[in-house]
Amino acid sequence: MLELRNAEACYGKAQALHQVALAVRPGQVTALVGRNGAGKSTTLKTLMGQMRLAGGSRWLDGQDVSTLAPEQLSRRGVALVPEDRQIFAGLSAEENLQLATVSHGAGPWTLERVYTLFPRLRERRSAQGTSLSGGEQQMLAIARALMTHPRYLLLDEPTEGLAPVIVEQIVAAIAEIRTAGMGIVLVEQNLHVPRQLADHYVLLDSGRITWRGGRDDVGDALEDMLSGLSGHVA
Repeated sequence: MLELRNAEACYGKAQALHQVALAVRPGQVTALVGRNGAGKSTTLKTLMGQMRLAGGSRWLDGQDVSTLAPEQLSRRGVALVPEDRQIFAGLSAEENLQLATVSHGAGPWTLERVYTLFPRLRERRSAQGTSLSGGEQQMLAIARALMTHPRYLLLDEPTEGLAPVIVEQIVAAIAEIRTAGMGIVLVEQNLHVPRQLADHYVLLDSGRITWRGGRDDVGDALEDMLSGLSGHVA
C-alpha cells in the first residue's frame, strides 16, 4: 500500500497541503478530485517525493519512506506521469521508452507489452516527440512510466485537452493496467473518467480533504460539492 499520513507540504512560506491522509492499494484506483488549485498535483508530487514533507509521513508497503528521493521511490515501484508529460521531444517514441529502462532493467513491462496496450505507439515508434499528437504524447508518457515496472502509478490529468475518442482509449488502457494489480492514483477534472475507473474518491479544497467516499457514495453529490469549491494552491 502507498499512503500519506497527515501530510503537510509548503511552497516557501505558503502551506499547500494540510493534514492530507490517503492510501491506494494494489489493484485499486483512488481518484483525487477538486477544482483547479485544490492541491491535487501537489499531493501527487508529495507521494512521489518531489515535494518535501513539512509534516506527516509517506509509507510504502508498511515502511516509512518519508525521506526517500523520487529516484529511490521509482526503484521501489512508484511512477508519476506528470500533467506536462515531460517526454524527450528530440528522441523517437521508442527511444523515449528504451530510456526508461536504463536505470530499471528488465521486468514485466516490455516494448511489446506497451505496444499491445497502445497500438498507435507501435505505428509511431520512429516518430520524434515533437511530431506526436497530444494523445500520442500522453500514451507515450504512460507507456514510459510503465517501462519502469511500477506497482503504483500516479496519473496527473491524463485526458486533459484530448479528443473524446482518445479519452476513451486512455480510459481503456488505465482499466487494463489496473487489472494487472497496479494501484493507481488518478487526478482528473473530467468526472466522466473517474466515474468509469475509481474505487475511492478523495475531494480536495485548498489543500485539505473535505470529503471521501467509495464508488457507491458518489452519485450527484460530488458534482454539487465541486460546484461550491474554490481552490488556492497548485
